[in-house]
Amino acid sequence: MPNHLTPDLRPTVHVGFLLSTEGTYRRMGRSALLGLQDALAEVNADARRSVRLEAICIDPQGDPAGYRRGIAQLLSAGVRHIFGTTLSASRKEIIPDLDQHGALLWYSSPYEGYESSENVLYLGGCPNQTLLPLLRYALSQFGRRAFLLGSNYVWGWESNRIAREVLEANGADVLGEKYWHLGSTGFDTLIDGLIQDPPAFVLNNLVGESSYAFLQQLDQASEHHGLRLPVLSCNLTEAELEAVGPMRALRLLSCGPFFETLNPAFCEGQQRHGPRTCSHYYTSAYTALRVFADALHTSEDASPKAICEHLYGHPVASVLGTVSLSARNHHSALASHIAELRDGRFHVVQSAPHAITADPYLTVTDVHADGVDRHAIPAPCLRIVK
Repeated sequence: MPNHLTPDLRPTVHVGFLLSTEGTYRRMGRSALLGLQDALAEVNADARRSVRLEAICIDPQGDPAGYRRGIAQLLSAGVRHIFGTTLSASRKEIIPDLDQHGALLWYSSPYEGYESSENVLYLGGCPNQTLLPLLRYALSQFGRRAFLLGSNYVWGWESNRIAREVLEANGADVLGEKYWHLGSTGFDTLIDGLIQDPPAFVLNNLVGESSYAFLQQLDQASEHHGLRLPVLSCNLTEAELEAVGPMRALRLLSCGPFFETLNPAFCEGQQRHGPRTCSHYYTSAYTALRVFADALHTSEDASPKAICEHLYGHPVASVLGTVSLSARNHHSALASHIAELRDGRFHVVQSAPHAITADPYLTVTDVHADGVDRHAIPAPCLRIVK
């Protein structure tokens, strides 16, 4: 470990942290930022590494214009590896800038798929790794009457479009599909309808404060009417449970590559940095920086091209499992776990037997409930557009 009483004279590589820790989805951003900061501290404390990382942190505060200003600031400072942008809207906002400057975004949030940029590494999961397993589980466990809702931007739109396709392919009925602006918290009319004609389950693609308010209001109404309604999310994690509060009637289920109950030893070890909730926002961001640092240490070349070329041929062990980057679409295979909230913690109820290869355009994935990955079957290849 470097001696903190003497200067660290190792060469420095600058990275950018572009995450909103204020605004309606701040809890997700704060969790990811903690993961990045902890990984950074661990990497720099390792005296075996010949390079030191230094982060430039920018908080757009949930404002789309803040991401435009932030990416411009990072690029002008010479940063070529950026970690962050929780929402798909903010990721898409900066892709042209990344492309024009040859920079690379390490994106560690779950997203809605149908994207493959040579300037983005997608490490947080796409629908065939998250949404489809969750829907298959719901169809087998709860029934075939679903209600879809989401925040009014690309995550909600695309996630619900895919969900509708999957549900209808499996003979299920979509009772309704509704959208709310980010930050909206009034759901009285919607909840009245759900109580009067309860679906078998609700797919909740709301984000941040909207999601928490909806869950609290629906839980209160369900308890009053004696209902136990399952609500599914692909983006609800341990980092947000304090804001959600106790659920007395709803059954909350989520899907992702990590839950705290899967690896208590890792979560306990991270408390050395201070109190931590190791959500999959935390662990995915943590993994992204560790993977970058390991690739940099081995390749001794910080250019995005060199880092990517190294990762194509060198899978990396991580707390999420083995990160294996596809040269074809810049996504990684990921573990897939479904968990249900019980007594304030997510407990895993089903896990995929192996890491699921990413299929962001759903070209080789069977959308039927009993479907399996068909990556061994020749299929049209959609590749990164250069």
